[in-house]
Amino acid sequence: MDRAAYETFARNEADHFWFVGRRAIFFDVLHRHLDTRLPQDARILDMGCGVGGMMEPLRSFGSVVGMDLDRDSLRYCRERGFDEVLTALGDHLPFPDASFDLVCAFDVLEHIPEEMETLAECRRILKPGGHLFISGPAYQFLYTHQDKMVHHQRRYTLGALKRKVRASGFEIVKSSYVNFFLFPLILAALMIKKLREAVSPPSDSETRFNTDVAMPGALNKFFAWIFSSERHVVRHVSVPAGHSLIVLAKKTGGTT
Repeated sequence: MDRAAYETFARNEADHFWFVGRRAIFFDVLHRHLDTRLPQDARILDMGCGVGGMMEPLRSFGSVVGMDLDRDSLRYCRERGFDEVLTALGDHLPFPDASFDLVCAFDVLEHIPEEMETLAECRRILKPGGHLFISGPAYQFLYTHQDKMVHHQRRYTLGALKRKVRASGFEIVKSSYVNFFLFPLILAALMIKKLREAVSPPSDSETRFNTDVAMPGALNKFFAWIFSSERHVVRHVSVPAGHSLIVLAKKTGGTT
């Protein structure tokens, strides 16, 4: 991603409703499905760890390794006490076969041109029965200048992502769209934004991110509560539409 995006994440990830809501949903899914399935000494890879915002909650499952392309982002991770971090490419993971119990790609796969090679690498480094968690942005028609700024190669439909995950040697454990309660508001805002971009294309130097937009504290907390509350729905059903999506999958077959 663009360095400005990492700086934005570092500033806002503790309190901004988008970060708060996704953490609540993601870790509710992970705990409900993996608490009794991961060994106590589980080894976890946070692939595309950014500034390390997800590494602390991942520690509840075991020891965490962080990986990212941006060296400056790894500096944030080390300042937070995460020393086991390294730079690497998703399609060339520098780890032995069957060396992790859980690989997490939190909004990462959409950045990687070689997505199928990356999924194959995730499967290779997972132990038999190991799990892969993926989150990402939904619907290509919602692609805007911000997607370009953060180097998104694509956005997904849930069906398309599940097919790619299955084709890579995984079985789906849980999948759903998320950020669905706020989706009507987001959809309207993005359509207006796309119209403005069509009329007056933004320059490539434009670096303002959605998570950097000033928002009254009370409204931010209200949106965080709405977004976070989706975990109670996702526990029971796969929601048919939303701004983002998640897939939890289990490695099938042998060690490679």
